[in-house]
Amino acid sequence: MKLRSIFIVAGIVFASNSLYAQYTSDVLRFSQSEPGSTARFKGLGGAQTALGGDISSLSANPAGLGFFTKSDFSFTPEFNNFKVGSEYLGNNTSDKRSKAGINQIGVVFYSPVNKAKGSDLNNGWVSLNFGVGYNKTNNFNSNITYSGKNAKSSMADYFADLAGNTPTGSLASGSLEQMAYNNFLIEYDPAGYFPTTALNSNQQNIIRRSGSQSELNIGMAGNYGNKLYLGLSLGLTNIDYTSDLAFSESGNNLTFAGQDPVFLNGTYSFGFNSIQQTRGNGINAKLGLIYKPVNELRLGLSFVTPTWYSLTDDYSENLNTKFKRADGTSIPEYTNPLSNYNSEYNLRTPYKVSGGVAYIFGNSGLITADAEYVDYSSIRFSSNFSTEETNTNRDIASLYKGNVNYRAGLEFKLVDQFMIRGGYSYSGSPYKNLDFTTQAYSGGLGYRFDNYYLDVTYRHTKWESTNSPYTISSDYPDFNFTGSGPTANLKNTADNVYLTFGVKF
Repeated sequence: MKLRSIFIVAGIVFASNSLYAQYTSDVLRFSQSEPGSTARFKGLGGAQTALGGDISSLSANPAGLGFFTKSDFSFTPEFNNFKVGSEYLGNNTSDKRSKAGINQIGVVFYSPVNKAKGSDLNNGWVSLNFGVGYNKTNNFNSNITYSGKNAKSSMADYFADLAGNTPTGSLASGSLEQMAYNNFLIEYDPAGYFPTTALNSNQQNIIRRSGSQSELNIGMAGNYGNKLYLGLSLGLTNIDYTSDLAFSESGNNLTFAGQDPVFLNGTYSFGFNSIQQTRGNGINAKLGLIYKPVNELRLGLSFVTPTWYSLTDDYSENLNTKFKRADGTSIPEYTNPLSNYNSEYNLRTPYKVSGGVAYIFGNSGLITADAEYVDYSSIRFSSNFSTEETNTNRDIASLYKGNVNYRAGLEFKLVDQFMIRGGYSYSGSPYKNLDFTTQAYSGGLGYRFDNYYLDVTYRHTKWESTNSPYTISSDYPDFNFTGSGPTANLKNTADNVYLTFGVKF
């Protein structure tokens, strides 16, 4: 390899094009929240639009608060176990993560309307109830690990693709492509940059994600004639997301004309590490109604406005490389200082419209079902950088679409105040060209005694997804490369246990 002079260019360092893909996936991740709920409504598959009478109504259909005839406090801890099975380059691996936490806590205050003694309670306003509740709407905790031998590309191809035809002395200081050039993973000739790594490299990617999305709702609902229930709530939302990635690759050096004899027929290994931390807050509103044409039947409709988020994204990355000569002796490691990219952006998530029906079988049980429409193509991303904003919104429009989600549940009273529940939920794929649906099955038990209640639910959720350690543009000229980059196929499962304790007062 020819000895090279390194020129440092002063100026502002902008995040690489790879961050556009990060934003495109992140805005979908933050738009796929679910209504927070107690263990009871978790056991019913989350079908709560028409049912009411639960603190969960604050986050889905606030009209349900109108069904309370006593004040109520509830608290729901949770235990979660996430497992991800990965297939990458023909190799199968799995990883898992468990975590306990608080899923929901809230209180409803019953406030009857004063009426003259002997008045008909089925005429006019009966009560005006108020509630406040915290609930978790998204759980980001997961561990993903995959590895395999890549016969088509190296991550060094990605580095060369990032560098393009930029002269060596003009590579942005601290950029990933400059790190790769300084580490001798890519070289330059008049045709552009090319990798110094041979094919059939061993690759491994380890991703550790943590954090959650949560919401604090403040709402009220009125009961009119025990027939019509109207409600509204204000949601103050929060995002706390961290992704810690460690990619490693090892293999043989590529032999090419002009190569330094030190690297001839040797081997290499490098580690690429990145940490992303996204924090921010948002606001939304919810409007809803429930109507009872007869006592046994409830019809519900709710509208959730988009959530308007203001987010801060802190991203850092570095690249370190080791080489060995043909005789096995090591060359001192090439290291780079951590490069940091900080950005702020605004996100508008989709609105949601839900319709539901519930039928009450006297004191024996109930059946409830919901349908919800969400248009993910309406997500909007905005930032101070026009290219970043244009590219991300273009990708959102081309990749995502609207879909319908379904939820249904059953509850039966067995003996005295002991109940059994079951539920199912189906979320359609948000992608135009990928069939990535989510299904969840739940079952639970409930017990009522005096003014206290206890509910427990187990839920099993499964969905498929993909993850690419790097993506290479279609016009990348290197003769070794065919395709857009390697992809891991992921089978995700989540096993959750929820326990709600409540008291009426």
